[in-house]
Amino acid sequence: MKTINLRWIYPHYRHDEFVEVSDEVWEAMRQAQREMNNYERRKVYHRAWYSLDAYSWAENYALEHGRSPEEILLEREERAARLRLVAALPEALAHATPTQARRVRAYYIAGINQPKIARMEGVHSSKVSIAIRRGLRNMRRCYDGLFPSE
Repeated sequence: MKTINLRWIYPHYRHDEFVEVSDEVWEAMRQAQREMNNYERRKVYHRAWYSLDAYSWAENYALEHGRSPEEILLEREERAARLRLVAALPEALAHATPTQARRVRAYYIAGINQPKIARMEGVHSSKVSIAIRRGLRNMRRCYDGLFPSE
């Protein structure tokens, strides 16, 4: 036999009221509490902050419709392809001239705009633009050689 406090279960109780219940009732109450906690965790995980009573289908859609296995597989394949491309970046930059590689790094990786790169290097911004475009072309040729099917 287990002892429970009814005030914890029923909010209208103003004082502690202890009752002994059988083990079966105790297990049923624990299972119900676990289910309610799991439900709350699913609401948080799926960001279901809106009223689930708004539409008859809203709760099921929010809590039970996750990504399909195909979507998960496609995301993993795309992530793996991106990681392969990033891993090959140093080799691709080596196929560009040092000036092209420096300007591509500054523009795409460091996020510096072309006029600022031109001021830093003391050249016209059209030269920077041309160097970046040609550097990307050289890098693309390298990537095409490394990953012919992609």
